[in-house]
Amino acid sequence: MNDGLVHRDKIERRTETTLFADQHLLVRRGDIAYNMMRMWQGACGLADADGLVSPAYVALAPRKNIDSRFAYHWFKSDRMTYLFWAYSHGLTEDRLRLYFDDFAEIPIAPPGLEQQRRIVTVLDAWDRAVIQTERLIAAKRRRKAGLVQHLFLNLPRRPFLGAADVWFSGVDKKSRDNEVSVLLCNYMDVFHNARITAHIEFMQATASKRQIADNSLRKHDVVFTKDSETADEIAEPALVAEDIPNLVCGYHLAVARPREGLGYGPFLAQAMRHQAMRWQFTRLANGVVRFGLTLDALEQAEIFLPPLPVQQRIAAILDAEDTAIEGLAKQAETLRTQKRGLMQKLVGREWQLDNRFDLVPPPPSILAGAAE
Repeated sequence: MNDGLVHRDKIERRTETTLFADQHLLVRRGDIAYNMMRMWQGACGLADADGLVSPAYVALAPRKNIDSRFAYHWFKSDRMTYLFWAYSHGLTEDRLRLYFDDFAEIPIAPPGLEQQRRIVTVLDAWDRAVIQTERLIAAKRRRKAGLVQHLFLNLPRRPFLGAADVWFSGVDKKSRDNEVSVLLCNYMDVFHNARITAHIEFMQATASKRQIADNSLRKHDVVFTKDSETADEIAEPALVAEDIPNLVCGYHLAVARPREGLGYGPFLAQAMRHQAMRWQFTRLANGVVRFGLTLDALEQAEIFLPPLPVQQRIAAILDAEDTAIEGLAKQAETLRTQKRGLMQKLVGREWQLDNRFDLVPPPPSILAGAAE
């Protein structure tokens, strides 16, 4: 779906098959293989070597008037994925299949071969910029992991509930008490954001004044998941990085408010992400259908808790690393968005490239920002 055709020995999961080799399909370098069930989502890959794929895929060999590198980019465009969906068959979306006979009926009008190659040159440049940025993100994450190991070494531990006041109550978006309009910080907001800021598109809800008083969030609170379908998603923290008016905590979440003079919110959020802390919270969670933490369980939990000035220094170092990673992630998303826009313009023939633009790269400012 995201990485194209991947060699089996590079996949970190079991890949056994009951098929004999001659039951697979041959793809040669430059061919495209697509997943019949997911082509409408752009699930295809360009082969960089000869190999075999399972018969769940369709193997496409380019004709003389098609550059397969262009076709690969083209098949990821919004227009083509829509056509793949329209020509797929199935009762529900999870059963949609695009067979080759139907694929072959899709009406297309590709540009000439030379124009295809010019388009590939431009789009490949954006892909290289995305790959470079993602490598920088990975390097930054490795650097932060090393810093965490060093900074947390030999730090004292104290009871978790001694460092912060914790409560579990929350506001439901379906509240019948329509007294006041509020912003609801929900499970997905916490799970997908290390920091809670006003830039997040919070869900609108209503709550009583009592609910607001009991659940309002303020700067340096740490919101974390108190129950989940999997134990390893328990106690996933997010720091409330700024005061946001009328922001309240939803269900399935808990709030840890640092006690004055003892805990520092940014440090507590970083400490809760530490591998030792993650293992501890997973061990304390219990349940059958959903795993959850209780206040009784949290009474057994400990957390790294050095003196307050040390907490502040450690948090400043690690927060700076997180800010750099977030900036690079936004850079990568900007590049992907730009590529989608370019693809729409170039493939839709709104823009024509001549020989002067054969080597057009992304703007220098984009590449410079990604390389910092």
